Amino acid sequence: MRHQSAGDDPRDKLTQQQIDLALLFQTDLHVGPERLYKIKRKGTSLKLRYEIEGKIYQRSYLSALSWRAILLFALNEGKTVTIHDMDHPGRYKRLFPSTLLRRLQWYARPHANFPPVARLYDPNGSSVMLLTRSRIDGHAVDALHNLSDGGPVFQPLWVSDIMALRPMLGIKLVLDETFTATLPIGVYLEAAATTGRLAEEPELFTLPLTGNLPKLISPPPSKAGRSILHQVPRDDVSLQILRNRTIFDDYSLCVSAPSGVAEV
Repeated sequence: MRHQSAGDDPRDKLTQQQIDLALLFQTDLHVGPERLYKIKRKGTSLKLRYEIEGKIYQRSYLSALSWRAILLFALNEGKTVTIHDMDHPGRYKRLFPSTLLRRLQWYARPHANFPPVARLYDPNGSSVMLLTRSRIDGHAVDALHNLSDGGPVFQPLWVSDIMALRPMLGIKLVLDETFTATLPIGVYLEAAATTGRLAEEPELFTLPLTGNLPKLISPPPSKAGRSILHQVPRDDVSLQILRNRTIFDDYSLCVSAPSGVAEV
């Protein structure tokens, strides 16, 4: 039997965009018990001003899925998509300034365990998101959040879904300008799995964390997402791997507990 060499590993054939899209197709943003696009308020829409290959468009989309489809078609054709605004004027740049997008892109590395880059929160509610890295040229990000009623979730999210929370559900997230994290995301994830909520950094030093991270439960994929992945040819081993891939495969999360608490 021929032994598989490192160069034969089918995972080496996957592009980062394939990995990113597969992860995004396998999970949707749940707010409470249901997907965002199923519970949005009637008559609401997401306004966008964007550029594709030098041509400016200004549209209002009734569903977060509409913009997602347009973006995917453009990316599939190798076109460059630049976002100029989302929701009301100026909000996109306030929530995702260019400096933040550059930092999120820098952290988009395999096997990472960096501290969270940014914190988004609702001043009028309890919704919180911790952002760790970007995907697909900044059109998506990885986030640990508490919007689902099933407990904390760590998942990749379309930026457009995050922006749509305000017009479609009234959840007005803002960027926490005072947020600074020193502990790796693995510590935040273990705390979330242990306590069932998102803990602030000062509290992380008081929790009995061990560095052994149980994976958080992810929301189930939509039927559309499942059907797309199931259309992958069975003999395409590299793409078949994407069916079982999770966000946790992009991180190295076996870490020591923060100083002052129990360690492994």
